[in-house]
Amino acid sequence: MHIHHEEHEYNLRYRIITVSSSRTRDTDISGDKMESYIGNNSSRSLVRDDEKEILSEFFLNYSDTDVFIYIGGTGVSRLDRTSMALRKIVDKEMPGFGELFRQKSGGIFPYLSDASLFIYREKIIFTLPGSADAQEIAYSIIKEIVPHLYHEITKE
Repeated sequence: MHIHHEEHEYNLRYRIITVSSSRTRDTDISGDKMESYIGNNSSRSLVRDDEKEILSEFFLNYSDTDVFIYIGGTGVSRLDRTSMALRKIVDKEMPGFGELFRQKSGGIFPYLSDASLFIYREKIIFTLPGSADAQEIAYSIIKEIVPHLYHEITKE
């Protein structure tokens, strides 16, 4: 009998990575919000807006993580390099996530964000804006699509 992803509960491990040159662990409200949504299966870190740090954090945690959530570095500032850095290594980009995120966010400013979803081998990678309000909207999408995504990228 074939078990479809909706019938199988995955015990996925999440890594929340805040990308910022100004936030500290004590001032990372967005990371706090996302961690409260995900719960116990998450770990956290904070890196500077630097391509090497962004990619190093991914590879350092590669074997212990199923879903990476990068918060910050998706705007129009010259320092915002999160999505661009990850595009250099990923296998696929799924633009529908960013489109849906911007649509659900409302207004025009979300369209200045490079919120994205990437796949690298059997890893799921999200990049989100750094605003605290963005986390609830993003999580409402993430919780719905991650089980299906994981099923699809790990099936034989």
